Amino acid sequence: MDKETAIKLAGGVSELAKLFDPPLTPSAVSQWGDKLPELRVFQLRRIRPRWFNRDGSVRMDRVPA
Repeated sequence: MDKETAIKLAGGVSELAKLFDPPLTPSAVSQWGDKLPELRVFQLRRIRPRWFNRDGSVRMDRVPA
């Protein structure tokens, strides 16, 4: 998953950071490259399953324009 998509789905950098347990700082999220680390994608699949298709791909119909 690319970082831009995750930020859009969450509603912002701060909101994305708060999803994780323990919460991350927005600056930690900003330090990621263009792609989310695999562990973070794995966690998001558990935290926000509605963002993903059964095959693990992102449900693009959920991404705000």
